[in-house]
Amino acid sequence: MIGTRAFPVHLDRVLLTRVARLEARLLWRNRTALFVAAGMPLLFVGMLVPMHGKRIQGVDAALLQGTGHLALFLLFAVFMNLATVFTTRREDGTLKRMRGTALGDAEILGGSVLTATVLYMAQVAVLAVVLVAAFGGRAPADPVLTLAGIAGGVVVFALLASVVSGITPTTELTQLTVLPVMFACMAGAGVMFPLGVLPEVVQQSLRALPLTPVVEIVRTGYFGRDFTAHGVPPAVGVGGGWVACLPSFAILAAWAAVARRLAARAFRWDPRRS
Repeated sequence: MIGTRAFPVHLDRVLLTRVARLEARLLWRNRTALFVAAGMPLLFVGMLVPMHGKRIQGVDAALLQGTGHLALFLLFAVFMNLATVFTTRREDGTLKRMRGTALGDAEILGGSVLTATVLYMAQVAVLAVVLVAAFGGRAPADPVLTLAGIAGGVVVFALLASVVSGITPTTELTQLTVLPVMFACMAGAGVMFPLGVLPEVVQQSLRALPLTPVVEIVRTGYFGRDFTAHGVPPAVGVGGGWVACLPSFAILAAWAAVARRLAARAFRWDPRRS
């Protein structure tokens, strides 16, 4: 199990960076994993073209969906990527061997998380440029709020990846065990279509998904409008955006707490065959 040693107060940044560099090299050599983590999201950019010029919730449909993709890419670069990495490293004995070195648990796992986060932020940066250059986008109205939502999403989905890894017996099965979370988030987090078109009881249920609050926070920060509200989102100031997103942050915090608890029980360091 991960145990309390996996989350110390102090991290050795030098060791963390070294592990992250190793993970980056391994990711580069695994072209299938690299395509899933980096190439798949690029396919979603193509979906924005036919939506440009249409209006949904008072904003350009391409920008609305594009800002949703800023959150959606968490599923590929962080969640699916890390679930596969953790399972593969466990089953080939790498985690066990690394744990016998001077590396702490946090450096071992944190290196993988750091690499996935850098990959994800690169995707976010590229998409942000595309939104401005091709679809008439703009800089976020509240960049700090936008980044706070993104950071919260990284934490939650990294923890969820460790939970899924713990219950996945082989690397090959990771492609299946990640699907329930991915399909639920892709279909019901308000990325592909606004939640406002659904019945109220369904909307409230879908807002409890781990990706939904990230989408709401990112969109609120980007447009300067309250995307936690129903219908056409009203304009909010910088402070108003944070206040509007408090329930979304609360949902993210709850997911982080639950996922961390589950990870402490489910995550394995030794190969299952041992």
